[in-house]
Amino acid sequence: MKIAIIGAGFSGCNLYNNLKEKYQDITIFEKSRGVGGRISTKYINDKFIDHGTSSIIPITDDLKLFCLDLVKNDVLKSKYDEFIPKNGINNICKFLINENDLVKNTKIEKIIKKDKKWILEDSNQKIYDDFDLLFLTIPTTQILQLDMELPNDLKEKLQTIKYDSTFSLILYTNENIKLDESKIYENQNVKNIINNSKKYAYKDFSSYVIHSSKEFANKINEKTKEEIYEIFLNSFEKEVVNELKKFTQIPHLWKYAFAKNSLDMPYFFDKELKLGVCGDYFSHNNLEASLLSSEFLGNLNL
Repeated sequence: MKIAIIGAGFSGCNLYNNLKEKYQDITIFEKSRGVGGRISTKYINDKFIDHGTSSIIPITDDLKLFCLDLVKNDVLKSKYDEFIPKNGINNICKFLINENDLVKNTKIEKIIKKDKKWILEDSNQKIYDDFDLLFLTIPTTQILQLDMELPNDLKEKLQTIKYDSTFSLILYTNENIKLDESKIYENQNVKNIINNSKKYAYKDFSSYVIHSSKEFANKINEKTKEEIYEIFLNSFEKEVVNELKKFTQIPHLWKYAFAKNSLDMPYFFDKELKLGVCGDYFSHNNLEASLLSSEFLGNLNL
C-alpha cells in the first residue's frame, strides 16, 4: 500500500504517525522548507523563534495525554496546565514523522486518478505516481485551489469553511534588549506578544514575535507581506517604531491562520476513491480538532 499525504502541519504529521505502524510506504509532501505549519519555528543559528503557536494549553484530555507523551519523549515540558517546547515547537511534528519520508519545498498543484492510482504533479512539473491512497491535510482554500476533481459533496462542504488571517512580525537581535510590551499593546492592531528569549532563557539573544489582530489582517490579507509590514509598522507611535528597528525584522502572513467555522463530521473518507481529508476544520476549529481528526482517519480500516 503506497500512501501520499499532502501537508506536513500538525494534522498531516499526526496522520502519518497513526498510519506508520500499519503501512510502511508513506510520502508526506510539504510546500515549505520544513514541517510545522502553524506550529512553526524559525532557526537563527542555534536559537529558536516560535512564531505561530508558541505553547499548548489543552482543553481536552485527548490533547493533554498527547502532550504528556511528548513530555516523556523530551519534546515538551509542562508548566502547570501549559506545555512548552524544549527546543522549538515544530519538533512536535518532527517527532511524529520519519523525515526520510518528507518531500519538502514541494508544492503539489495537480492531482489525477488513473487506473485506480493517484498521480501528483508539483509546481515544477515533476510527477509522483502510483499512490493507492491520498490524504489532504492542508487548509480548505488550498485544497480547492488544486487542479483536481473532487467529489461534489466534499467540494460543497469545503467551500463553507472561512478563515481568519494573522500577521506576525518576528524580531531578533544578539543584544540583550527588552521591549516595552505595554507600549506595543496600546496599538489596537496587536493581539499578543511572544517573548521567545524569556521562554528559552536566552542571555545573549533577544527575540519577540508580535501577532496582529485578526481584524487587522483580514482587511489587508490580499496584500503582500511586505506591504502589510509597512502598514503595520506605521500604525505604531514613532517611539515604538524606533525600538522595533533595533531588531532584525521578518514579516510573516498566516493567511489561513484559524478556521472560523467547522464541519459537523470528524473527517472525510471516500472508500471507493481512496481519498481522505482531515484538519482543524472538522468537528471543532482548533488544535484538538486537528489531533482527533487525524487520529480517527489514521485508525480507519483502509
